[in-house]
Amino acid sequence: MTMPRWVESFTLLSATNDEPKEGGERIPVPHSGLSYAGASLLSTVPESAGSGRKTPTLDSERFVQREVIGQGGSSVVIRAFDKDILREVAIKILAPESGDNGLEVGRFTEEARITGQLEHPNIVPVYEYGVDRLAQRFLCMKLVEGRTLDDTLHDLQASRLDPEHLAELLQVFVKVCEAMSFAHSRGVVHRDLKPTNIMMSEFGQVYVLDWGVARRVLPSALYDSTTLQKELDPPGALIGTACYMAPEQLQGRHDELDARTDVFALGATLYQILAGRPPLTPEIVRAMWMRRPPPAIKPPDQLAPPDRVPAELARIALRALSYDPEARYRSVLDLKRDVDLFQRGSWDLPRKSFAAGSVVVTEGEPGEEAFVIVKGQCAAYRFEGTEEVQLRVMGPGDVFGETAVFSAKPRSASVKTLTDVVLLTVTSQALSSAVGLHSWMGAFVTALANRFRDVDERLRSVENSRRNSSPP
Repeated sequence: MTMPRWVESFTLLSATNDEPKEGGERIPVPHSGLSYAGASLLSTVPESAGSGRKTPTLDSERFVQREVIGQGGSSVVIRAFDKDILREVAIKILAPESGDNGLEVGRFTEEARITGQLEHPNIVPVYEYGVDRLAQRFLCMKLVEGRTLDDTLHDLQASRLDPEHLAELLQVFVKVCEAMSFAHSRGVVHRDLKPTNIMMSEFGQVYVLDWGVARRVLPSALYDSTTLQKELDPPGALIGTACYMAPEQLQGRHDELDARTDVFALGATLYQILAGRPPLTPEIVRAMWMRRPPPAIKPPDQLAPPDRVPAELARIALRALSYDPEARYRSVLDLKRDVDLFQRGSWDLPRKSFAAGSVVVTEGEPGEEAFVIVKGQCAAYRFEGTEEVQLRVMGPGDVFGETAVFSAKPRSASVKTLTDVVLLTVTSQALSSAVGLHSWMGAFVTALANRFRDVDERLRSVENSRRNSSPP
């Protein structure tokens, strides 16, 4: 099982032993930092160093073997050239010693069948499942060159939360959601979604990789794999990557898995984009595996630099990561919809109702909220001595209170309702997240707010001077 950098020494709990078992190392990928789709399409059993196992060689007239680009405990992935169609491909070969193991053959065949039926732009297509002249089973698929999401996050570090980078990462996340929604519509759950299994090519394509432990949760009209699945997934077996696994998966309750299990893993992926690491710590994993109440997942904003994680994205990730499946998003489409709404800036804002004559904001108080009028009329005013001076009347669609929020200075005027009104409440945190105060746009808006405030204060000073100098 490949593990991201921060958990290379993360201990996995064996399903048959109380002692922890070391997780596998990340598979090194050569070629100037490029990754290949096939390098992630490996068995979850790590290859032990110095095992002395001979690397399988494809014996085929059609394919010319180039190089090994990934190796696992029961398979190897090579880069090859298809002489018939004249293209580079990735070929996964089942190791010869695994060819006599009925369960290994069954899992390899099941992977070929599942992946072959998932024809989607964000899922690596399978070209052929066959046997070479040495009776070695192989799976030929598209060779995808690019970088994994894990590599990208590692390179970006804290800059991943810069608005331009975060927007690109969210676009990648949405494409992964689309791939998973399609797979779920075909009755398949992935069970090993994580940043190392998401490939990003230089031309904008995104692929979900490694369907080797995918499981059918709905009957297939083409064939029945129920018996095989029971053999491949014995109760309590740990299948997947621990720090991304939902409780029901981590505890080996395979018959309870459904689309919400992948929703949890997607939430973990979004969490890593925000926080820089997966959500499940060794303490949480151990508690889950031992079926004890696990500690709460720390909100991602507590692990990132201050004011860098949008509150709405943190909420979305934590909902997807609910320990109770019923509290998660019911489907990947629901999760995707919330991320889309965030990207469009259309997240839900709380509404407040005020009766006519109510004072909504008071001059001189700190500006923690701005307001959008949905219904009714308000008036902005301030006092000059004992006299109330009306500044403007506002109706539906008008906004007030935003200057104080961005300038971080006390409110320069009061606002009261002229009729019964309904207002949308926009907190300073929501405004900061939407505009991105650490971006050039945020700096631009803040500068405008401060400039407007300065001009307003100067005009007010001139008016006071004129009023004081005029004869009664």
